[in-house]
Amino acid sequence: MHVMRSSIARSIARVAARAAACAAAALALAGCGKPIVVHAMTEGARDPIADVRVYRHVFGLFRFFPGKKFVNTGPDGSAEVMVGSANTTLTMLRAGYEPVLFGVFEVPNPSIAPDAGGYDHVIQFRDIEPKPENGYDVAFRPVRREPIRFNAVDAETKRPLAGVDAFGATFLYLPQPGVEADWGFPPLQRVQTDGDGSASLEQVSGFRNRFTLRMAGYQDRVLEVDGRAIDGPREVDMPMRALRTKKVDFLVVDAKSGAPLPGAEVRLGESRDGLPPNPNGWARVTGADGRTGPVDVPDMEPFLLSAKSSNHKEWRGAPVWRALVDGQTKKLQMQRK
Repeated sequence: MHVMRSSIARSIARVAARAAACAAAALALAGCGKPIVVHAMTEGARDPIADVRVYRHVFGLFRFFPGKKFVNTGPDGSAEVMVGSANTTLTMLRAGYEPVLFGVFEVPNPSIAPDAGGYDHVIQFRDIEPKPENGYDVAFRPVRREPIRFNAVDAETKRPLAGVDAFGATFLYLPQPGVEADWGFPPLQRVQTDGDGSASLEQVSGFRNRFTLRMAGYQDRVLEVDGRAIDGPREVDMPMRALRTKKVDFLVVDAKSGAPLPGAEVRLGESRDGLPPNPNGWARVTGADGRTGPVDVPDMEPFLLSAKSSNHKEWRGAPVWRALVDGQTKKLQMQRK
C-alpha cells in the first residue's frame, strides 16, 4: 500500500511539473507586456484631445471583439496602456473624429501594414523603449459626412418605390466588427424613400458603411462603402426584387420520441445586423398539435429559420426555399437538452 501511494504521489508530481512547465512556456511565448503612452492630438494643429476611449483588443482563439473596458486620455491627450507581444490592437474612439487602430505585433507582415491592413499605426513589440521613451503621437482626423442618394425601383417594372426604409450603419475595421450602437459612435441612420423612390443618407469617413434598403414584399438591397475611400457625394440606383412566397405548415417535434411540441416558437428572418426586425420575417407559436398552421414563407436571402422550445436545444437551419413545396408540412426535429 505504501509503495502504491508513493507511485501515485510521484505521478501527481510529474503531472504538476509538466503543467507548470507548460504554463511557464505559454507565459514566455506571450511575453510579460510593456507599457506605452499614446498622445492623442488633432491632425493639423496637434492640439491634445481629451476623453479618447482606448480599448485593448488581443487577437486569439474566440477573441475577435474589443473588450468592454477602456481607458480615457487625460486633458493632455495622454493615456498609458499595457500591451503584450501577442498581436494587440488598440481601438481609439472619440465622437467627432475618425476611429484609429493602433497595432502592436511580433513579426512584420504586409497584411498588417498601415492603410493596406486597415491600421493607422503599426509598431513592433520589440521596438518599444522603456519609459520615458515609450510615447507615441496619434493624430485624429475629424469625421467627414458626405451625402449618398438612393433611387429604389422595382427590379421588374422599373417603377419607383416609395416608403422603402433606408438604413445607414457604421462598423469598425476589425475582423468581426460589431454594430456601432455598442460603442455610441455614430448612431444608426434611418429615412424613407419619397414618392420618386429616393432617399438620402450620409457616408461617414473612417468607418465601414453599410446601407440597407428594406421594404415588405421585397428582398433587401445592401451596399457597402469603404469610409477610408469616400471622395464626395454619390448617387446609386437600387433595383429591388419582389419576393415570392409559398404556404408552409411547420410541425415541431421531439427528435427522440417524435411527440409534437406545443408552445414552440418558430421564427423566420431573424438577423443580428443591429437593424429593426425585417418586415418580411415572422414568428409563430405552435399549437397543441405542434403546428404553426400555414404561413407565408418568402424567398428572402439569407433564408434563416430557427425554433425554440423549453427543455430543448435551439434549432437553427437554412432550408433551400426552392425545395419547399407550396402547401406542404415541414417537420422540425428538436434535440433535448
